[in-house]
Amino acid sequence: MKMINTIKNAFFTGLHHWKIVLLVYLLQLLMVIPLAMQVWHVLEASIGNSLEINKLLPGYDHTVISDFLKVHGGSITPLIGQLRWGLLVWAIFSVFINGGVLFTLVKKTPSWMAFWTGGATYFSRFFRIALVFLSLLLLWTGITLLPYLANLQVNLETMASEKTVLGYFLIIVLVWLVGFIYLTIASIVAKTTIIEQGLTTWQALKRGLGFTFRHFFKTTTIFLFFSLLQLLALAIYWWLESRSGMVTKELVVVFFLVQQGLVLLRLMVRMMLNAGLVELTSKDTNL
Repeated sequence: MKMINTIKNAFFTGLHHWKIVLLVYLLQLLMVIPLAMQVWHVLEASIGNSLEINKLLPGYDHTVISDFLKVHGGSITPLIGQLRWGLLVWAIFSVFINGGVLFTLVKKTPSWMAFWTGGATYFSRFFRIALVFLSLLLLWTGITLLPYLANLQVNLETMASEKTVLGYFLIIVLVWLVGFIYLTIASIVAKTTIIEQGLTTWQALKRGLGFTFRHFFKTTTIFLFFSLLQLLALAIYWWLESRSGMVTKELVVVFFLVQQGLVLLRLMVRMMLNAGLVELTSKDTNL
């Protein structure tokens, strides 16, 4: 019953922070627009007014995409390099966004001023925490996934069937996901304790890992519930897209609007997830 109440409170808290969700959406949009404009200009100069791009509209087709890249790959390759740097900038900027979002949740102040204040105040400590948990995630990946992938060819030759290889791989992926969820939650909890109690970076890391270990079932329940909401929304979109596809100009506009709505929904659900974890953290008397 307590878990249901926590999820319900997180749901309504997320809705109450709609201004912050909208602000994050606008910031993401501002970062994507320059790259999108470059993509548009490159494709327009490379393809012109040909109808070749229409082959990509009905849906995913590996053969069509491969042929498209062979013909126009020279124009697209520079964009891939810019995308790499764009992702790096976004990763750094996301630290600022996380600081602002968590600050508004912990302080229960869903205002844009609080968002900017929290992002600026805790950027350096949150950046160090992000680097630590990224290192832990890479270490966990190296322990679980990489050894199996490195011996994949040998496993295919020695094991009885490909089904056995796939079965072992799914088990390893499941183990990796458990560690991924644990580290993701611990990262959020560590940042929350910094805002709540003013802990140092290393104190917060210790508290985040310990809290998540003690309350792994509760925190994972919240994580999976809101993650499944995102997957459900994505599945509905894929179903709609498969039923019609962006085959006309009107449908392109419609699906673009639906995609933006899906982005907003994902941000809102992420806000609800953070709200649930913040509530659990604030109630823990062992911190």
